[in-house]
Amino acid sequence: KQFTQYAILTITFCIKTNYLLTNKKENMLLLNANSFSWEDVMGFLKTICFEFGPKLIVACIILWAGFKLIKFLVKKLEKGFEKKNLDLSLRPFLISLISILLKVLLILTVIGYLGVEMTQFTAILASCGVAIGLALSGTLQNVAGGVVLLVLRPFRVGDYIESNGFEGTVKEIMIFTTTLVTVDNKVITIPNGALSGASVINYSKMEDRRIDIKFNLAHGVDIAKINPELIAIAKQDKRIFTTPEPTVIVSITDLAINIDIRFWCKNADYWDIMGEMHEKVYNYLVKENIALPHPKLDLIKE
Repeated sequence: KQFTQYAILTITFCIKTNYLLTNKKENMLLLNANSFSWEDVMGFLKTICFEFGPKLIVACIILWAGFKLIKFLVKKLEKGFEKKNLDLSLRPFLISLISILLKVLLILTVIGYLGVEMTQFTAILASCGVAIGLALSGTLQNVAGGVVLLVLRPFRVGDYIESNGFEGTVKEIMIFTTTLVTVDNKVITIPNGALSGASVINYSKMEDRRIDIKFNLAHGVDIAKINPELIAIAKQDKRIFTTPEPTVIVSITDLAINIDIRFWCKNADYWDIMGEMHEKVYNYLVKENIALPHPKLDLIKE
């Protein structure tokens, strides 16, 4: 509806400008921005209804039918993309782009039908174009960012990514924005300009991922006994790769012994194995009564 209103206002603007230029009106101050209110537009249409009325009615019919036809063609195009299994990342972007281009072409066709000579107010349109371009510079950056994302393909629809302080599964890549869905079903919309210019972590890009199970033990624990048993716990899960084999990395600090169990698995199994392994390791530590570090505070009496 807003697009249709803007289209009608644009056509009316062209008619008004063409009328004033054709009749060589001296008072060109009528072309200032304040004159183009809806009341002014309606008043002007009444004064020239006998000259442009019939064509304007036909133009409105063409405009209405054209928008209906474009909507129908876009739906057919969307179904065609689905049948040809076009990349999900490209579908919404191409559909939005084609829809906008067709609507702009329709508006220009209607303006031409009304007999408006574009050469008479090319300078005015160029000035308006510069002003609109400056006002929509951020929006144009988002369009360019969307093109960059679709060309370079740092991620696709369905990938789990992290960027700009947000993370989630990519739902769709539009002309201006990219939509993410978080694990708790929240929808996040990120401008393509910011997304294309920022660092992106793609957790779904690679087929395999490494899991790190990290925890601390108290000083004095027998590491030589614990390490093989931790590796054996990891090898019990058939989803964990045997090549490369699970390993245990040990580091020592003043407060505790840091343990890091590392093993590889399929990306699709990452979260399931992560939760299960934390539970298994904790149950093992409790069963074997292995000491965990506790916060320690030394008080010095003066």
